[in-house]
Amino acid sequence: MTSNFGLADDPVVKAANRISETAEAVSRQSRELADIIATVSAGWTGVGAGGFVKAQEDINTDHDKIRRLLGVLHHAVSETKNLSNAQDEDVRQAFAAANKSGLNNL
Repeated sequence: MTSNFGLADDPVVKAANRISETAEAVSRQSRELADIIATVSAGWTGVGAGGFVKAQEDINTDHDKIRRLLGVLHHAVSETKNLSNAQDEDVRQAFAAANKSGLNNL
């Protein structure tokens, strides 16, 4: 590792913005899937209806996991912005501390 490596603000800000946009897109697509499932499941009863309910529950669960992980990633990237004048070793130490935070087990 070199000791003169510095972190630039612009790529970090762009990454944080892109993560936010991705989270919004995932939420929008999840809502669209919910609407599709509701439309397709209309009129079904019994076991058939249960399959659609299960599909929606699975989508909701997966969406929640993705949303939380994107939130953790966004937080980590946003905090990295605070290291914009840091050197290589400072950045490595910050990531090592974040890795021990327990958030990586979401």
